[in-house]
Amino acid sequence: MDHATIRKVASDDLEVGLICADRDGNRVRIDRVDRDAGTLAYHFLNDELRVQEGVQERMIEDFMEEAWYADPSSRRRASRDS
Repeated sequence: MDHATIRKVASDDLEVGLICADRDGNRVRIDRVDRDAGTLAYHFLNDELRVQEGVQERMIEDFMEEAWYADPSSRRRASRDS
């Protein structure tokens, strides 16, 4: 049985499809990562993990200043299993 490891998201973890949560339970899904420009795009998700708001774009550095948590390996597993 695989056990998820929830930890603070590092810049290297950021990839399309990663779902992150903050301490308040707000969840976002990463839609685009542009490391050359230093930006990422994401949208907030509701309790059913459906899009709650329009796409937000921020500097990666600003996004990382907030405390986001995830199981970074879950996105890679999902990609491999599909």
